[in-house]
Amino acid sequence: MKVLMVPLDDRPVTYLLPQLIARIAGCEAMMPPRNLMGSLKQSASLDAIFNWIDTALSTNKIEAVFICADTLIHGGLINSRRSSETYKELQARLNQIASWKKKAPQTPVFVQSSIMRISDNHDNVEEKEYWARYGREIFSWSTNLHRLANDRTMTQGVVKESEMRIPDAIRQDYLATRFRNFQINQNLIDMLKSGHFSRLIFSLDDSGEFGLNVLEQEKLNSRLKYSNLTERAFSYAGADEVLCSMFAHWLAQTKISAPPAAQVFYALPATEFCLSRYEGQSVGNSVRAQMKACGIKTVDADSGSNLSASFNVVIHGGENGQGDHMLLPGHQDLRAIDTREAVTATLAILEQSTMPCVLCDVAYANGADPLLIEKLLERPKLLAKLCGYAGWNTTGNTLGSALAMAVACWFKEFGQAQGSDSRSDTTQALKEAICIRLGDDWAYQTQVRKNLSAISVPHLQEQMRPYLRRIEEAMGSQFSYDNVSFPWQRAFEVEISKSGSRETQLSVN
Repeated sequence: MKVLMVPLDDRPVTYLLPQLIARIAGCEAMMPPRNLMGSLKQSASLDAIFNWIDTALSTNKIEAVFICADTLIHGGLINSRRSSETYKELQARLNQIASWKKKAPQTPVFVQSSIMRISDNHDNVEEKEYWARYGREIFSWSTNLHRLANDRTMTQGVVKESEMRIPDAIRQDYLATRFRNFQINQNLIDMLKSGHFSRLIFSLDDSGEFGLNVLEQEKLNSRLKYSNLTERAFSYAGADEVLCSMFAHWLAQTKISAPPAAQVFYALPATEFCLSRYEGQSVGNSVRAQMKACGIKTVDADSGSNLSASFNVVIHGGENGQGDHMLLPGHQDLRAIDTREAVTATLAILEQSTMPCVLCDVAYANGADPLLIEKLLERPKLLAKLCGYAGWNTTGNTLGSALAMAVACWFKEFGQAQGSDSRSDTTQALKEAICIRLGDDWAYQTQVRKNLSAISVPHLQEQMRPYLRRIEEAMGSQFSYDNVSFPWQRAFEVEISKSGSRETQLSVN
């Protein structure tokens, strides 16, 4: 069974993880060659990608298409915020996407498009140059503009004061870029209505409670409601995980007569109401949105529901707020929070569960809870119960990717008659996915990264090796994961892949 995917860019979490999750389900995910994809400093090679898609659709039996519109329209997620291309140029690419309907009229097409983010920092690595000086000022101005639109009692003077902190030319450029991207998103709704897509996701990353991005989300939702499209379109906090979630939704809603169901367990009741960092909402709201995005029904044990759970969803988090392994200038230091009670509760839930569990580690943003992982590595039998794990970046990133793993496992078990490839080693694919997530989310983000003095691959590999060995042994993996690198030549993310059998590695070493 083959599906076609066009990811946001060439990062491991956007390019490699969706393919791995597809393997868990027994599917082959065809993607454009990685060297054609956008990166931190380079736009995607769009002509080559469109040609590749045309060829793939005409020479393969493709059961579904999943595309990140930011790539095919803007050249990548980062480029969507930086490029100076005109609306007319972008619209021409939309027309190319529309032409697929004639080439493969029966193939469902799932589309993700981002609502341009607004970061509350002075980091311009992923933004236009002026963000280094005016990033937080733009965030504040945007927040006040949205609040004014919703609150008639707010005075114009507050907005004017925040506006005057930003040069006029920068404000005009910023608004023009936003408006151009917003027009494209409105056009995508029109294409959904005309039948070019099966499902449309508007993703909202790096957001506060208020802002022009949230205001745009409200307007897009209103347009979807007016057009009676709310069953086929959805807007929520997330970005890098959405390709995985769209694939999971397709498996859950299209390939099986009854979708998967799950009971949600919060390690601590208060976790549900904690603020989810970078999302402007509670952890509980993020959980509900991501369950819906992945096509998973929620089993409410107290309501007498006749739904039978396919797996359990365990939400690991604290009670006094979410920690953060990243420390940004001007922000509170949350790199060490007390999670002892939550860890005890999470381990007890896993111990008592009689069915597979997907563990969503949201105690911290930008990495796993080190105390939880230390305890899990000491108890391999609990790790063996997992049908999914993640603990990276935002709550939405963690939830969407971990839940997609669980849906892929569920599909593999119940979807054989629907054409799933029984020859695929999906058990190994799941083990590989969890090993890589533990290696990235725990070993690198919480243990190694803080000790790095330079972007040096040999030093990275040396530092990572003992942690990766612990993970391999606890997971009972037959492979070693010694291929470690910096894919974007920065410390924010690493790429981990298997390098061969552990027996071979041991004999060599």
